[in-house]
Amino acid sequence: MKQPSFCIVIKGQVQGLGFRPFVFRLAKSYNIKGYVANTLTGVVILAQGDKVKDFIHRLRSFPPPMAKITSFQVTQIKTKPFAKFSIRHSIESTTAQIGRPIPGDSPQPTAAEVLPDLNICPECRRELLTPTDRRFLYPFINCTQCGPRYTIIENLPYDRVRTTMSRFLMCPECRKEYLDPSNRRFHAEPIACPKCGPKLRLHSQLPTANCRQPAADSLILLAAQALANGKLVAIKGLGGFHIACDATNDQAVRLLRESKERRSKPLALMVDDLNTARSLCQISATAAKLLRSSAAPILLLPKKVAPAISLSPLVAPNNPNLGVMLAYTPLHLLLFQFLRSITNKPPVLVMTSANPADEPIATTEKELLSQLEGAPSKIQKQKSKILVLTHNRAIANRCDDSVLIVDGKNPVMVRRARGYAPQPLSAGERFHVKHTTLGIGGDQRNTFCLARGKKLFLSPHIGDMASRNTERFFLKTLQRLTAWTKLSPERIVCDLHPDYHSTRLAERLSQELGAKLLRVQHHYAHILSVMVEHNLSGPVLGLAFDGTGYGTDGAIWGCEFLLINNDLSWARVGHLGYLEHTAGADIIADPVELAIAYCVQSGVEKSALLNLNLTDKNINTTAASRRPVVTSSLGRLFDSVAAITGICRRATFEGEAAIALEAAAVNAKKGRKVGFQMLNRAHFCRPHSEFRIPLIIDPKPIIYQTVEKVLAKEPPERVALWFHQTLVHLFVTGALHLARKFRTKTICLSGGCFQNTLLRRGLKKSLIRAGMQVYHNQSVPLNDGGLSLGQVAIAIF
Repeated sequence: MKQPSFCIVIKGQVQGLGFRPFVFRLAKSYNIKGYVANTLTGVVILAQGDKVKDFIHRLRSFPPPMAKITSFQVTQIKTKPFAKFSIRHSIESTTAQIGRPIPGDSPQPTAAEVLPDLNICPECRRELLTPTDRRFLYPFINCTQCGPRYTIIENLPYDRVRTTMSRFLMCPECRKEYLDPSNRRFHAEPIACPKCGPKLRLHSQLPTANCRQPAADSLILLAAQALANGKLVAIKGLGGFHIACDATNDQAVRLLRESKERRSKPLALMVDDLNTARSLCQISATAAKLLRSSAAPILLLPKKVAPAISLSPLVAPNNPNLGVMLAYTPLHLLLFQFLRSITNKPPVLVMTSANPADEPIATTEKELLSQLEGAPSKIQKQKSKILVLTHNRAIANRCDDSVLIVDGKNPVMVRRARGYAPQPLSAGERFHVKHTTLGIGGDQRNTFCLARGKKLFLSPHIGDMASRNTERFFLKTLQRLTAWTKLSPERIVCDLHPDYHSTRLAERLSQELGAKLLRVQHHYAHILSVMVEHNLSGPVLGLAFDGTGYGTDGAIWGCEFLLINNDLSWARVGHLGYLEHTAGADIIADPVELAIAYCVQSGVEKSALLNLNLTDKNINTTAASRRPVVTSSLGRLFDSVAAITGICRRATFEGEAAIALEAAAVNAKKGRKVGFQMLNRAHFCRPHSEFRIPLIIDPKPIIYQTVEKVLAKEPPERVALWFHQTLVHLFVTGALHLARKFRTKTICLSGGCFQNTLLRRGLKKSLIRAGMQVYHNQSVPLNDGGLSLGQVAIAIF
């Protein structure tokens, strides 16, 4: 009797995680004949046998743990009988293999999902540290469950010949493992060992002097000794170079800051185990799970009041959090092993990307050298003393570390990159994109989004679009993604701001590709990104709070209450009252200059400014010649209050003053429960007895009372806490009124200001208690890194 034959087409995250070996072993267990192969769109299986239906049921119900299946199509077909089950070489399509179209193998290309780079798995970790294992201390150990993926892929389908591992010919032992169905490395494309795989190199001086040692462990030991002695070491990771130093050594951290020209922006830390992380930060069960996950992101975790390890205060000054990640590659783990043996204590390393501000992460020694050449003179003198621990496995796709915060039991994205990108998000039926659309994003924290149907391909973190190198990074990443997905943009969506670099790029791409260009208001895109992520229908009340965003009236918006209807039409129904300043429209403004302008407009007398030590001499002499900026920015209000209280009067990176203000408020909250008389409903607008639309929240009383409290010698930390509590009170009161007026219980929060934990949690708690359903970005960044997702939402029509 002829056995039934079925063609199974599976799409989603099914390549690069041992899916074909899993299918092979499962087929053997059910005595199934046929084959499995990768295609451009996923995985195709041809299965025949008496138990084929049981095989299909088992595969559908219990796929490999890391697989994420988005489509599982089964079609009974007529084909020749097979003698065995095998893994075949990749094919272009199911049609090409069996000679005719199969339902589910759509003529409209839909890419196989590229797996992100994965944290080293427990099995590889054990082998790495087992003296009898042939990969003992080998820094490039991996298997089907871990190691590089996205950063080494040059083309699809995912096979070794289309990765940067194609340069390394497998030795007989690796080849045997690769072809052995019972082996964990069966068809592990990056498989390698000390005989045939990538090799480490150690440079003591760029670019030519080579201190190469006979074994990788010797090189890592030298790097560990340098770190222990207070030196800087550049390390080639999965997606680019990091610069590392001992986080407990003030001199080393200071030197690293000078090399990066990074005066006070927080530096990320790497540790090798959870116990060390717990000695530095407060870690919940959710945070612990994230740190140890396959993505292994940087988590922004609350500092401990009395940490067991004394870090340099230069690591994260005036910040309530530390950015911490666990070592996620075998090279990092070995470095920590040697450091422990040298220092006899748990090591903590600063591990920050080795690129100047606003430039993409370096991926080659040439790029690294170029960046060091542009470093300050002190680093030029020290350059010969900076070790570079590198290797000869090329990076096809540069990728920064991801950054998350934890909100209760939920992760919240701050920067989406390694471990998450380029996995697509899935749109609900509400936001099915009919025309292939490219969302360009904004100028800061840029990402782009390529969307078609239910697939939303969000790029890794790109960065500041003012840099030419960043634009080149954007275009190369876009070119690779469009090649993988076979999607060509029919519509391009950009920000409303006419002077954004991203806007000019969108205009150029629109002409080159013949795509229709659409423009979307910044804060509207923020709220749409939440609606897309959570598949929400209108009416929705959106609270979009950030530093800057171009408004429809030409003003700089930044604290907006938006009503978005079910048809996605929208209206601005409230905002922070406008104030003027001459600090410029840049992302980073002078807090003192802002404070003086805001105080004058709030009725604060000049004598009070003198008592606060806020005088015109603090202002940049070019300020008077600048055109006044009219703004409703909440970020600028934070800046001015930080300057009035004296908590931060000079900002060197975006959000520095706001972060310092939050840190001060957190300290006050830790000290003891503080109750303040907050601003009441009367401060919203006039007449006080009735709300108008748009609702205007007047910032002047907040400024005036802040000055009064400081002059009354209230501790700055207490004033900072009062300021946060007052904002929460005002925003909750206004949001509830607007929600009732427009008959909605759905409230969306988005924008960089919601990275502030006191503000976000305070609003959520009060609004939920009042019966509202509150949503905010989680899988995409709350900041401008999520704009591109909101931009593509307008293409649903």
